[in-house]
Amino acid sequence: MVNATSLVKSIFTMPTENTYILFRIELLVVVSTVLFLGMSILDIFRSGFHSSIIKAILSIVDSVSDSIVLYVMGAMQIAPFKNQLFPVWAIVLVGFRHSSDFISGYGIQDKDGRRFIEWKNVVKLLGVAFLNKTRGSMFVYPLWSLWCLQILRSKYRMVARQMAFKSVWHGKSSQLVSEYMRTDTQCENFKLEDCKADTMEGYRYLVYGETRQHIVLKKPRYVLHMDTNPEETRIQAKAKAKAARAKARHKTQAAKVNSTSAQPQRENGTRPAKPLIKPSPYSLITLDKIWQCDGALLQTGSTQGDKFKDLSLAFSLSRLLRCRLEDMSLHKDSVPITKNLIMLRIIREEAKRAFMVMELEMSFLNDYFNTRYPMVFWTGFLSLHLSFILSAATFAVACWLFVDILRVYKTHKDEVSHVINGVNVDMVITLIFMLFTVFKEVWEMAAYYLSDWARLLLASTYVRWNRSYVRNYFTENFIGSFFTSKIADSRWHGVLDQYAFLQSYDDSPSAWNFMRKFCTGAIPKKDEGAKLSEPIGIPECVKPAILVTLRSMDLTRAHLLDVIPSLLAESRDQYRWACFELPTSSHIILVWHIATSLCEIKFAQERYIDLTNPGFPLNALSYLTSFCHCCCCSPGPYLVNENMLDGDLKTRYTVANSLSRYCAYLLISKPDLLPDSFLVPKMIFQETVKDARRILKNSDSLEKRYKTLVDKGDTLPQHTTNSKENINIVQKGAKLAKELMREDEESRWEILAGVWADLLVHIAPSWNATAHKNCLESGGELITHIWALLWHCGIEKSMLWPVEGVPRNNAPEAHQNNNAENNSAKPADQWQAAGAIDRDDNHGKVTAATVDGVSFVNGDSHLIRGMQNLGNTCYFNALQGLLALGELRIKMLEQNPPEGSLLWEFKKLLEESTGGANGAGGTLMIENLFSVMSSTYPDFKVGVTEDSNHLLGSFLDGLNMEEPTMVKSLFRGEVAKYVYSKECVHTSVTPEVLDLSLAIPSKEHVSVEDCLDLYASGEVDDWYCTKCSAAARNASSNQKDTTVDEDHTQQSDSAAHQNEQSSHPDQQQTSTPNQDRGKLPMLNGDVHQMEQSHDKHKEEEKKYRAAKVNIRIMKAPTLLTIQLKRFDYVRHGRPEKLDEHVSIQEMLNITKYMDPRCVANEDYIYRLVAIIVHEGPKLSEGHNYSYVRGNSTGQEHGLTDTWFSANDEKVEKVSLEEVLECQAYILFYERVDQSKVIFKATHWIHL
Repeated sequence: MVNATSLVKSIFTMPTENTYILFRIELLVVVSTVLFLGMSILDIFRSGFHSSIIKAILSIVDSVSDSIVLYVMGAMQIAPFKNQLFPVWAIVLVGFRHSSDFISGYGIQDKDGRRFIEWKNVVKLLGVAFLNKTRGSMFVYPLWSLWCLQILRSKYRMVARQMAFKSVWHGKSSQLVSEYMRTDTQCENFKLEDCKADTMEGYRYLVYGETRQHIVLKKPRYVLHMDTNPEETRIQAKAKAKAARAKARHKTQAAKVNSTSAQPQRENGTRPAKPLIKPSPYSLITLDKIWQCDGALLQTGSTQGDKFKDLSLAFSLSRLLRCRLEDMSLHKDSVPITKNLIMLRIIREEAKRAFMVMELEMSFLNDYFNTRYPMVFWTGFLSLHLSFILSAATFAVACWLFVDILRVYKTHKDEVSHVINGVNVDMVITLIFMLFTVFKEVWEMAAYYLSDWARLLLASTYVRWNRSYVRNYFTENFIGSFFTSKIADSRWHGVLDQYAFLQSYDDSPSAWNFMRKFCTGAIPKKDEGAKLSEPIGIPECVKPAILVTLRSMDLTRAHLLDVIPSLLAESRDQYRWACFELPTSSHIILVWHIATSLCEIKFAQERYIDLTNPGFPLNALSYLTSFCHCCCCSPGPYLVNENMLDGDLKTRYTVANSLSRYCAYLLISKPDLLPDSFLVPKMIFQETVKDARRILKNSDSLEKRYKTLVDKGDTLPQHTTNSKENINIVQKGAKLAKELMREDEESRWEILAGVWADLLVHIAPSWNATAHKNCLESGGELITHIWALLWHCGIEKSMLWPVEGVPRNNAPEAHQNNNAENNSAKPADQWQAAGAIDRDDNHGKVTAATVDGVSFVNGDSHLIRGMQNLGNTCYFNALQGLLALGELRIKMLEQNPPEGSLLWEFKKLLEESTGGANGAGGTLMIENLFSVMSSTYPDFKVGVTEDSNHLLGSFLDGLNMEEPTMVKSLFRGEVAKYVYSKECVHTSVTPEVLDLSLAIPSKEHVSVEDCLDLYASGEVDDWYCTKCSAAARNASSNQKDTTVDEDHTQQSDSAAHQNEQSSHPDQQQTSTPNQDRGKLPMLNGDVHQMEQSHDKHKEEEKKYRAAKVNIRIMKAPTLLTIQLKRFDYVRHGRPEKLDEHVSIQEMLNITKYMDPRCVANEDYIYRLVAIIVHEGPKLSEGHNYSYVRGNSTGQEHGLTDTWFSANDEKVEKVSLEEVLECQAYILFYERVDQSKVIFKATHWIHL
């Protein structure tokens, strides 16, 4: 008899007896199989899980699953005895592991490489084959059949992923939709006047069927173009042509017999019947066809019909949003069309239906990026049926094996097995495994057939076929039954995470962070005071509140206006400072959150709820009581149980508290989703925690904290902007709470509920689509739904959070130069040497030069040719760098510019450099190009030496004026400039155009890495702090106002009011000197004296601080140019040449300098294409020539070391070593596909 103690011991030690070895293997197989089966069942609900514990468990199990399988198979292989069932267990175990993530395995893009799990499965199956071959089994045929099916399934998944990636319904959808939505082509598919959202007429948004359409790569723009003529139209055209020919023949015959009949007649005298249009299985299904279908299944007003229509609407919108997430732009004229649709079909709908559409849209996006659904449905029902065939075959073979085990399995004498009371335990386990396998296959196919994708295909098929054998009672009920299943309804967790500052600021996760050190960073670090509250389900009243806010806002513009609808009433002017006079969205969220929490505490005290600290024994008792009664009498997430309230007060209280804590959670845990930079929210929160711990020291209960803060609010000065500048966030929150407490209870919560709904909508617009995309895998956020809704309306920013230094108004004179460290203008020659680029979006003007960009594949060969020198025009050799950029050549050769323009001449030059012949010896002739340049820019003259960098800037300026779209798409990059001063704790975040004009550090052995480090971070001692200056200016103005003569009291009051209004940071940035003058009262009429005094005080009131500066790239360009500042202006504006050698390399990785929110798990690697070299002691003297790579980037044989020196008309081959040792002035890089790069260790630089 088996000893139970020995069995338990065998789990943790290496047993030597066969019985215990078998028990160990059995236990591991059973536990692993049950675990994998559970994961397979739960996989369909993964997007609905919100618990971090469940997610962590699933992630850990998934990461160790392959190791478990290999360990168990190894234990079977080395077992010192024989067991006929080992091969069966092994193949079952591998099959369950393969199906444990049959939905959530990987998406189409799969940047993490999870698709290689299929190869891992093949390797494990090879191990099963070896086990089956060496161990032997009496179930040879069913085992090998099951093995072949597993191999075939892995192979099919690999092929399906490739087909889905190439499919225009999935992987190439954004490219097709981007072109399909254009309204400026000859075959435009959309016209605003033809699109009617009430009837859906004209909304030909793609839903299904484009894979069967005629799609070509259309020149000269090389875009995917689809013939939008539906199949019915082609049939009609053929039928009409056939009828016309028959009519012509009839007329000819009638003329021969002198017939007087004017109409072609049949024998019975009737007209020919109208040709019937047969339904085509390949017709294109668009959104308007589904919504205008007259079938009973899609009847308007029916619940079932509305579900199908909403499903198609959500899918078509998800394809538009996918363009944004895949960096494919939609034509600007298509935005108003979609906006009208969103306004009428979502925002004007009831909240439940509106947010269900958005939930479906997010679900389709998550399916595309993170699940296998697109692979299962890569070609519609056909691919789904292929998956069904594989599952049905597996089902059949599992049943075959089940029967064989029952029929022929017997234990041989030389085998070891567990038999208890005459029952073979091994056989029972195996039979249960077979049943599990059958269940797994049924569950997998049920998940596929009951998914939203299958429902969408059914609706499309129903619309496509209008015959009675399809549209009948039976088929309509059959299709409708797919919506009765609840399996696919778990699309989103529907949860709002919560954070309460006044309850968590004193939390110290020291124990957690201590454990993190022992885990070597495997668990995330927790911040001080950042403990989250329990998440809540989205209250039903929140969604209608959000829609009310959206309806009250002006969504007709490209941005949200800086308006808080809830504070528009004149009686609520006193609260506007908390929205308009705080510098960042993080400040606003925290101030309103603290004020809301204080109002909630007051609300609880008025209902006699005890908020004191009960001490440890009573705390433990209360926790035990709440645990025992959590299912029947939960106290609720807030201080006051919602069940104690009713009517509008309950609704407003719930909306205000839930959104307040949700926005605070976003600030703590999801700062990427906020308008602020990813650094600012964390810095502001940490400072606020420090202030709270200092102010609320020894306040160990909410009651004491409330009393302390309310007392603080009473002692703060009132009605002065300067006072708000000088107090911290905690005090501002207390001040706002005191002002709100003067309102009656109903009004107070009405204001709070309205403001929080308004703020959430203002927070939602964002340029950071990657952050929202990353949230989809973890279930998504409510703010992502609002962001998507606003993006469809063409809104990606809110003017409530204007960027510092950028004015609110759109007046041309308000535009400022944000490119320099300070706002002073540089001398013209300094701009030429620096090579800085500064493009204004409103005017399309390039004021100086540097080329930024990313390179794509260019299949044309680039011939290196000499360039004509017209007399001291060697600086035109810089154009050799532009000619070598493959993507620029593609874009330029697609252009059709007017003759005589700069684009025309440059295109001719490009054509000559790709195979044409021109001039003696194939030299590129530049007379016409030089003539066009000199007529536009008089600086360029024959015989006068100019800077090559100045030429590049002027040349791109000219191209930009003629074709701004091309220049912007290739050369424009964007950075975020973060400035933080510890001295005043103020921050500045300014978006700027990427300008890699790099200073050379003063040290030996300088590299490009050193130059980039110097550019990306540093410290300044004279940062002009606008906030401190504004506070000083206001204080000075208030002091001056007290000295005004009584005769001028009214004028002085007016001036003081103007000064207070202009103290807002954004308004202060846009004020001009003329506006500043005249705001102070004039004494004794001495205007000139007052102006001088004002200017003097204005200079004195400027506050300069020591600050840290960090620059991060938000958008990496396609074509990247780095200019090394080799000319130093040290004496009388005359540049001195810096001769330091800067080491350069072929490959440049700038991922380190990317904004983490914009990286999206990819590297930004660039390849050196050309170098401009300046020889000579001065900028105005010397000689310019180029080094150019000989072959294009797109060649499949990889990198090449073929380099040429292009020195005027002379071209010669040079070595790579000579190129890398040159004294570079300008470097041209183009971005490369990382998978095609052949890295060379000797030339690799990882920055």
